[in-house]
Amino acid sequence: MTPERSEHLSADLEFPISDFVSRPPQIDPQVMLRRIEENMPWRNSRPGAKEQRLAEKISVEFVL
Repeated sequence: MTPERSEHLSADLEFPISDFVSRPPQIDPQVMLRRIEENMPWRNSRPGAKEQRLAEKISVEFVL
């Protein structure tokens, strides 16, 4: 996306939850990454998985 176009798509976001408290993860991040690594080949081998991922793909990238 060109810088000129991104200026037209920018917006101010308001977050309705002002008292949100972030909590530490319940599981070790390295354990979660290993689980994802183990499960991705299985998930991607399911019939229609590639088409489903493409259909759910977000066409716009957001920078927060």
